[in-house]
Amino acid sequence: MKNNNSVYLEILSEIKKISSKSNPSQRAWVQRYLGTNKSTSCIKTGDIQKLAKYISKKYDFNKNSLVDLLDSIYSKATSFEEIAIAASILGALPKIKSQINPKSLDNWLSYTVGWAEVDVLCQSNFTADDLLGNWSKWQIFLKHLAKSDNIHKRRASMVLLCKSLRQSEDPRLMELAFEQVEKLKHEKEILITKTVSWLLRSLVKFHPQKLSEYLKNNQNTLPKIAYREASKKLLTGRKN
Repeated sequence: MKNNNSVYLEILSEIKKISSKSNPSQRAWVQRYLGTNKSTSCIKTGDIQKLAKYISKKYDFNKNSLVDLLDSIYSKATSFEEIAIAASILGALPKIKSQINPKSLDNWLSYTVGWAEVDVLCQSNFTADDLLGNWSKWQIFLKHLAKSDNIHKRRASMVLLCKSLRQSEDPRLMELAFEQVEKLKHEKEILITKTVSWLLRSLVKFHPQKLSEYLKNNQNTLPKIAYREASKKLLTGRKN
């Protein structure tokens, strides 16, 4: 396949072609909403995913070439769309994704800023099979993220568990989820408090009784929004 610089340049060229005609004030509002420190072209999610699929099918990626490309994109990205497309390319190649060493993910997260950049990489890309298939390594990695000085990595330490908790009743996922919440529940930043809520709500499907007991015993120490939303989810099946 082409060298990664050429693929990256092609991605930048395609981003330019599909950039939204939104006005500067709209782009500024979207940038603030996403929490990113990068520019945004307000490209629709569907268009980002189409471009990612196009790139993933056009080139014969293997693990090394994909990691090299994503290393390049994350370290050089000046727009939110570059971050989003890199994450979508990873998601479009599930067989390679399952081979990715969490250390690469740690590197990519070093360049993410804001909830949207973290979540587009971590929310849907990694499944229960991915985590449980190499549990010893993932468990160590997630605990490492929770202790990071980087708030975006601390958010990722919980986001990475949410999908798996809705896919599998494996108690190891539940136990680690509660452990992560205990480490981070005292933080006040919304990047963390909302994620604590999300992680607790993800336990409703397979572990409602354990969650109910945890909420009862920790009501006074959990972020109020997390306690409220998780309790509502338990009661009604909805967050609000």
